Amino acid sequence: MDNSEKAVQVYDKIAKTYANEFSKPSEHIDEFLKYMPTNGKLLDAGCGNGVDSVYVKKLGFDVVGVDMSEKMLEIARSKYPEIDFRQGDMRKLGFKENELDGIIASCSLIHIPKKDVLKTLQQFARFLKKEGVIYIQLQSGKSEEIFIEEPFKPDEKLFLNIFSLTEIECCLVKAGFNIIRKYERKSQKNEELEFTKLYVIAQKKRE
Repeated sequence: MDNSEKAVQVYDKIAKTYANEFSKPSEHIDEFLKYMPTNGKLLDAGCGNGVDSVYVKKLGFDVVGVDMSEKMLEIARSKYPEIDFRQGDMRKLGFKENELDGIIASCSLIHIPKKDVLKTLQQFARFLKKEGVIYIQLQSGKSEEIFIEEPFKPDEKLFLNIFSLTEIECCLVKAGFNIIRKYERKSQKNEELEFTKLYVIAQKKRE
């Protein structure tokens, strides 16, 4: 079992509490949507309880939500049966080349090992149409892989991949993206970790 699968086990245990706590769409997602064509097709990679998926669906976009946590997906499907939610690993998805207009990866890359990040982003680039756009939200700080105490279940440790700004920028460029927007939110602290919330919007490079 790798660290991503361990994170899924934690999310399965906290799914109901998490869904009650987090019910608002991701910050800066509207800025990302400005780059989407009307009725564009989107992937919500690591969709969790489906909040971002339903937000873009209500705005008229065609969206597929994918997550590894079956318990999270059960909540998403029960609340939003009209949306196509699928269980799957974002590192190995089956979309066609040039199928998608946009990809949302909100707080999902932080739960896969560093060794898998570049190839996951390269996969996303293949799925995107010409000049397709990706939205990423993650924790930024000292580059490291750690386990932190899960706030909703303190006896569980949750795997986090913390990115330095340079690290994620380099990965995106190597994967075939140009960064078009980035936002940061002030540091947050707990006993084990200090980080900055980082939001990046990047566009697939022209061939």
